[in-house]
Amino acid sequence: MPTPIAPRIILPPNARMDLQTLARAHSTPPSLALRARMILRAAALDRPTNLHIGHELGCSNLTVGKWRRRYLDLGLLGLQDARRSGRPRTIAAPTRVQVISVASTLPHDQDRPVTRWTLDEIVATLLDALGTEAISRSSIWRILHDVDLKPHKSAYWLNSHDADFDGKAHTICHLYAKALESYQQGRLVICCDDLLIRSF
Repeated sequence: MPTPIAPRIILPPNARMDLQTLARAHSTPPSLALRARMILRAAALDRPTNLHIGHELGCSNLTVGKWRRRYLDLGLLGLQDARRSGRPRTIAAPTRVQVISVASTLPHDQDRPVTRWTLDEIVATLLDALGTEAISRSSIWRILHDVDLKPHKSAYWLNSHDADFDGKAHTICHLYAKALESYQQGRLVICCDDLLIRSF
């Protein structure tokens, strides 16, 4: 039985650039980078077969054929993993919104005694707020991860353990306000650091 000829891929310059970027970027997941290399190789002038590409890239010709067809049908989107079947989301949309809302505020605004969020503090705050509607720590982590929200990595400079913080912050803000006034009056303002502002 004759081997079917793989459909030819012709890449416009912008599509080739997109695929090269995907294939080379350190942030690209390895599976997606491999698929991008498959398509780039399939579009090469020597028109390699799926078997040759699979041999070069260390995968089967069936895998190459699958991603070649997906790319021809859907373009760059076709190289993404298809939505997997399985259990649907069990966390209701309002609960997801509440998780994101809590993590987007300062702990002080949620009556928490800490100056910086931790995952455990977010969990405790939400369990207090949601009452009987329990939500697991891992579910909260997944929700925050899905929207790339990392409140534990945020620096809250307005929350300090320093008892004199308010006075120090007022002094600095006053210096910046005076500098703005001087600038508006036509004087040259030089800022050397947060504590020293001179106007001439």
